[in-house]
Amino acid sequence: MSEHQPNYVDYEYAQRPWEHETSFNDVLAEQLRRAPYLIASIFLHFILMLIVAGIMVLTASDSSDPPQLVAAPPPPPPDVEEEEEPEEEIIEEIVEEPVIQETELEEVVEQETLEEDGDPDMNADAAFDSDAWNNDVGLGGGAGGKSGGRGGRGGKRGGTPQEAAVLDALKWLRDHQTPEGFWDSDEFMLYDVYPDQAPSTGPGNAVNDVGLTGMALLAFLGNNHTLSKGKYKDVVSKGINWLKDVQDNDTGLYGEEVGNPTLYNHSIATMAMGEAYFFSNKSPLLKRTMKDSVKVIINAQNPYGAWRYSLEPNGDNDSSITGWMVFALKTAEDGKMQINKQAYEGAGAWFDTMQDKNTGRVGYAWGEGGGGPGSPPSRPAHYIDKFPASKSESLTAVALLSQIFMTDTNEVKKWSEHPNYEMMKKAADLIISKPPKWDEDDGSIDMYYWYYGTFAINQWGGKHWNTWKKAIETALLPNQRKDTPNKEDNFYGSWDPAGPWGEEGGRVYSTAICALMLEVYYRYAQVLGAR
Repeated sequence: MSEHQPNYVDYEYAQRPWEHETSFNDVLAEQLRRAPYLIASIFLHFILMLIVAGIMVLTASDSSDPPQLVAAPPPPPPDVEEEEEPEEEIIEEIVEEPVIQETELEEVVEQETLEEDGDPDMNADAAFDSDAWNNDVGLGGGAGGKSGGRGGRGGKRGGTPQEAAVLDALKWLRDHQTPEGFWDSDEFMLYDVYPDQAPSTGPGNAVNDVGLTGMALLAFLGNNHTLSKGKYKDVVSKGINWLKDVQDNDTGLYGEEVGNPTLYNHSIATMAMGEAYFFSNKSPLLKRTMKDSVKVIINAQNPYGAWRYSLEPNGDNDSSITGWMVFALKTAEDGKMQINKQAYEGAGAWFDTMQDKNTGRVGYAWGEGGGGPGSPPSRPAHYIDKFPASKSESLTAVALLSQIFMTDTNEVKKWSEHPNYEMMKKAADLIISKPPKWDEDDGSIDMYYWYYGTFAINQWGGKHWNTWKKAIETALLPNQRKDTPNKEDNFYGSWDPAGPWGEEGGRVYSTAICALMLEVYYRYAQVLGAR
């Protein structure tokens, strides 16, 4: 146990404890002798404890304030959403030289069943493109027949009179495009390419330049000329770039507000941009401008109703502008843009309200100048007698085509199953009772009516289409201007701007819209296919 004794024991006595007897006084004296050392030891330990405590306090203080010991943090990463903004800069860059790359559409098997006698029952079979959709307007490629879309046969119908007329019309339009890329409604003759020949005539209203540019572009796009392919791809690129240039960055409106034609212009320009967007493989370079243009249309619709002239909903509706709006929205939907079904429900409710249940005729509008349900289409005041409204069923055709394109093909597989079939059939019967006829003496010319009638009856099909097809070709083909055998005059390929709206649109309007009618064979897929 001696090895565990305290170290202050005197080892001199530790060896012989029996030789030394310790008294109380001796112990006390020994403790007093050692007291200074004990006090010094306690004091020393106290000092050491203070030092250790100080070090600990300093260490804790340093570790609690790391910003003084480390480098400043790096700047935060850029906002991801901000990275999307350069899209507008890229769009501007293609004004002079488009850089949009398109995915080549698959080639379709040629089939020439839609010749002079047509394919009235739309029963032609062929190898169709996989994206010939039947549930929308149907911009997907195809070859005609029961599922054929447009884009597959444009320019490939060989020597048929219809295709020859289209190609001549496109050449005339190409020759009269301005260097900026638009079509000048009232001064197109400044771009005549044959100065030694008589200048072209038939100016329109200058406020319609945006709409006419859209319509001309639709004619080229309908014949398979896109931003990156086709003989006239440069024409299309210049026109599309011009539309982007004149689109308001804040509102999305194409062009300026010009009164009643404003939304007509915008809807047709939206259709052209929508087709260019579709055939550019939904390029992000066009997505922004397309989305903004669709927003204008949606914002202009009356709640639970349709459209008229105002950019702001004001409760006024009319069947004419509503048809163009439906057409534009369906074109956007073909580009996989989401359109609220309420937009179509409002349009459908409007057409239903304006349809005479006895005759099937769809009227123009309520109030002054409208006439209500079943009223005849409108006319410029000075053309009421020359081109009587009784010769036309333009609004009935507008409503029928809109109803066809708004059909839910998940629920309706054939027209006889359509919930509004009886009224649609009345409309089709009424339209076919007034087929196209080029006769200025009896005032039957109405290219606006013929345009909607051609596309509506083509969709309806059957004997109605067989009858209408013969009539529209008889009206258009012989009346296309072909003044010189060598095609070297300033009218060749165009149509005179006859009819109640020719004065507003001019020769550009009449030529573009007639070309569109003759492209009906391959322009849009059948919504419901063969009947």
